Amino acid sequence: MQSSTTELVVSVCTILNKHSVRYMLIGGAAVALYGYQRQSRGPFDTIIEKPDIDIWYDPLYPNYFKLLDALEEWGEDMKQYKEETTPDPLHSFFRFDRSDCTFDFPPIVEGLSKFKDSFNTRSVVKAGGSELHVISIDDLIKVKLHHGRPKDLEDVEQLRRINNSNDTP
Repeated sequence: MQSSTTELVVSVCTILNKHSVRYMLIGGAAVALYGYQRQSRGPFDTIIEKPDIDIWYDPLYPNYFKLLDALEEWGEDMKQYKEETTPDPLHSFFRFDRSDCTFDFPPIVEGLSKFKDSFNTRSVVKAGGSELHVISIDDLIKVKLHHGRPKDLEDVEQLRRINNSNDTP
């Protein structure tokens, strides 16, 4: 990740950690943290200028409300969600399109079963004085294979190469 993107990711993860939100970085940001740098790509595999950061959150009610508090501290207006009489964390997908980056907060990730299973195998990366929770490389590969887009298959090839180089003494 470029240093400005890394700073953005660290800043949001620091706030998530402060509020004890259970989350994991997924997608291109996770790929980059494992060591493969590439530009963000949009529909039809076109390169997009500003990065897209995906952060999977645990959709259990207590965590959902912690996420709302964290996003509010981050500067987002979460009032309508906090006032919902029947919140539905499993279907609450958040997207914040900022001038320098887009952040997506999905409650579910296709290709994987439960958040808690992936959370138990996550990696923790230290950056900028904060701990970043990152989906495991094996789960990231599963997600990428599930989607099967050209960029995902390229990511899988690179992740497998990285994973194999980490396995050899």
